[in-house]
Amino acid sequence: MRPFYFVIVLALTCTVGCASLESEHEDEKEIPLSQVPAEAVQAAQRAVPGITLAEAEIEQEEGCTVYELEGTADGIEYEIEVTADGKVLEVERQDQDDEEDDDENDDD
Repeated sequence: MRPFYFVIVLALTCTVGCASLESEHEDEKEIPLSQVPAEAVQAAQRAVPGITLAEAEIEQEEGCTVYELEGTADGIEYEIEVTADGKVLEVERQDQDDEEDDDENDDD
């Protein structure tokens, strides 16, 4: 009888976990760059000098509106999370060199 309960608990855990992951991403919404506050755009440009912004998303994180701006600078892709008032929360660099290094290490 106990294995039956284990299977039920496991199934419920997976269902709840998947539902919370879906709701986490449902808050993200792609928006035109023209709808991003100027303070947020300027903060992203200061965080990554020379960036050309291409896309924007808006989402709610812990009750705060956050803009995720994507663009390139010097051939490198960046994702910058910034608040409406211009506070930079995160800068994520997408290095192609890192991916090539990982591929080279896979052959070892």
